[in-house]
Amino acid sequence: MLNFSDHEFASPVRRRSIAILIGLIFAGFIFRFGQLQLWEGSELRGAASAQGIKRIERIPVRGAIYDRQGRVVAASIPSYTVIITPQDFNPYRKTTLPLLAKILGVDTNFIIIRLNQAGSYVNFHPVKIWGDADPKIIAAIEEHHDELPGVYTSFESKRQYVAPIRASHLLGYTKEISETALEKVSETADSDYYNPGDIVGTTGLESFHEKDLRGVKGYEFVAVDARGQRQARFKEGKADVNSVDGESMQLGMDIDLQEYAEQLLAGQNGAIVALDPNNGEILALVSKPDYDLDIFSGKTTKAEYQEVMLDATHPLFNRATQTRYPPGSTWKLLMAAACLQSKTIPLNFTLSCPGSFTFGDHTFNDDAVHGLVNIHKSIVASCDVFYYRMALALGIDSMYHYAKMFGFDSATGADIGYEGNGVIPNTLRMNKWYPKGWTKGYTVSQGIGQGEIGVTPMQQAAYAACWANHGVWVQPHAARSIYNYQTGKWDSVVYKSHKVAIADTIIETIRNAMWGVTHEAGGTGHKAETPGPNDCMIAGKTGTAQNPHGKDHAWFISFAPFDHPKIAMCVLVENAGFGGDVSAPITRKLVKYYLYHDREDSLPKILPNTPEYDKVRAEKYVKRQNQPTLPKEKSNPNASKEAILDEKRHG
Repeated sequence: MLNFSDHEFASPVRRRSIAILIGLIFAGFIFRFGQLQLWEGSELRGAASAQGIKRIERIPVRGAIYDRQGRVVAASIPSYTVIITPQDFNPYRKTTLPLLAKILGVDTNFIIIRLNQAGSYVNFHPVKIWGDADPKIIAAIEEHHDELPGVYTSFESKRQYVAPIRASHLLGYTKEISETALEKVSETADSDYYNPGDIVGTTGLESFHEKDLRGVKGYEFVAVDARGQRQARFKEGKADVNSVDGESMQLGMDIDLQEYAEQLLAGQNGAIVALDPNNGEILALVSKPDYDLDIFSGKTTKAEYQEVMLDATHPLFNRATQTRYPPGSTWKLLMAAACLQSKTIPLNFTLSCPGSFTFGDHTFNDDAVHGLVNIHKSIVASCDVFYYRMALALGIDSMYHYAKMFGFDSATGADIGYEGNGVIPNTLRMNKWYPKGWTKGYTVSQGIGQGEIGVTPMQQAAYAACWANHGVWVQPHAARSIYNYQTGKWDSVVYKSHKVAIADTIIETIRNAMWGVTHEAGGTGHKAETPGPNDCMIAGKTGTAQNPHGKDHAWFISFAPFDHPKIAMCVLVENAGFGGDVSAPITRKLVKYYLYHDREDSLPKILPNTPEYDKVRAEKYVKRQNQPTLPKEKSNPNASKEAILDEKRHG
């Protein structure tokens, strides 16, 4: 058996080895300690603090909307939202759920459903439970703060419609983003922006310009306790990210014209679209029946929503952009230009109108026996026989070709949401629609804007503006400019335009005939004439679209003044009869009012900026705020040019 003495075991070699080993171990500890403190310290401290830090979204104020003269159309007022963070709320759910439901005045299932709807999102992400909370709810939540872990309120805003107009289909509305919309957004660059409960532009201009109006979200970081209740601002707010309010927007709309147009079309089904023919700005857009945008501002009850959705008159349907009715005799302007440009007929062409036209075994009637008719008279007196003949001579595909030039058969691209294309027949389409065959007899009625042709009032307004603008088609648009807070400048909205391939001499021939419609003997649009010192010099064309289900639809398209047009317009009144009797007088009133502020009808009972008006508004809103003023450019010598012109025009 081997024996080791103490001297042998504690030899100098072994002592040195053990000392070196111990030294290395301590060196490792010191190195790791330094690594944790110096290199990984900030990261680890952040991870540790994150367990007690809550990120709260700060929703920006939606951009204000102004009319062309800088008057507020839509602003934003304070609104509060009740929010739950599930990871802080769920552990105490048995006691907090009944209390919160009682405060909100809802069943507990309502809150559970809202939480479940956000189930696809991480457990610690805040969920918006109740929007546009009234002061009593906010006060109750603050009072029971300690009893509602994971529950807090956040400041947001909601739309306030200030002007004495509806403009429902132009402005559109905002509402809580739907699950379907969230799914669509998840596949876009905005996938990280929207969360359940967020308010989003849903229709009209609010939807089209959502990214401009919404702003940029900010974030506040706060320290919370184990129950998720706020204790203090994290790093004294130095880590917060400020929200950026939405951009203000100025429209081409004129509030006064919009209000009068809504009044004149009240009780009717139809649409009015008025444009500035020089740039396509929408001066007014009315679709009747319409609805009150206040219904969708803030909290909308189920009863209110269903009342609008189930209304048999379909007030949500935008007749200015989604209808598809035959244009009637307004189509004759295009037909005349197409026949002349294609050299189907010479400029001095004439034919005799006996009051009817027979093709095959069918006779197409006219409203009168017009006798000898040339291009000018065919438009002024609206001779059908002339264009029955022209349709056969021109052919269906040539009609389609020229219709496309004037913007038909496709959406105009107006920035107010969904827009129909209308439809213009051609050989390919006719073959598809009538697989058993069709004859040239179908084409005859298309020559006077009947049959399979379908157009929208928006297309018709752009069509009228094209004649006003000597053959230059401009894209209609609601937004005139958007204020860039970074540069302090108003950025003009870009729009499209093109010159139609029609000779200038032909364009002027048609324009002169449109003048004759309202001013010459035998013209069908005399009720649009404005004789006297304030003669608006309106040029236009009547149209009566046949309706197999009732009275005809009345069209009138126009522009004024004739020499230097400032307004182009389309008026459509459904089931009203002859365009010259119904739509032309509406046009006359609106043009007189816009150009000279000469109003034929009495003013509405409640005017803006009066005590009566403020009282009505106060009934809808708990708290009125000072309305925003139109932001001024930092330096722009031409900024007031349009305002000066408007002031001269309106007195």
